[in-house]
Amino acid sequence: MKKSLVLIAIVLSVFACGNSEKSNSDKIQDGSDKSRAQSPCELLSETEIKNTLSIPTETETSMKEKNTTFPTCFYKWESITWPYEVMNGHMANYAAEMSIVQVSNIKEAQYKSSVSYYKDGESVDDIGDMATWSTKKTQLTFLYKGNLIHVHARTSADADSNKTQTLALAKLIIDKL
Repeated sequence: MKKSLVLIAIVLSVFACGNSEKSNSDKIQDGSDKSRAQSPCELLSETEIKNTLSIPTETETSMKEKNTTFPTCFYKWESITWPYEVMNGHMANYAAEMSIVQVSNIKEAQYKSSVSYYKDGESVDDIGDMATWSTKKTQLTFLYKGNLIHVHARTSADADSNKTQTLALAKLIIDKL
């Protein structure tokens, strides 16, 4: 009995090793590692972003890539600011910013879960497979070809302008995916 259990364990481990070697060789043959997602910082060029957000080309861009929970790219333009009320009439300057989060291999149910926290979410047509805009977060979340993308852009105090620019960025990203 013990010998047959050992034999079964050996056979199963051989099959498991064979399958992992096959998947690794498949990655090598097609020249890509499909388990590694493209960085959201590689989706759009700085020029494309500045043109879409109406930011002058000579404006200095601060860009940070983080991959703590999901691959995220943050952009900021400290020289482009507008006043906003912090609390009880106290004003501060808010700098223009943008971010892109990309999560691969997402299904519709996961998309719905990710937008469920939008209290003001509104559906947007003609962006990916499905899209939701949040005015409060100045963020669009959309699903396209199994990629969940969050695009946040705030370049002024004008909510309509921020939405228009964010939707335009989303369309550019879709063209790249």
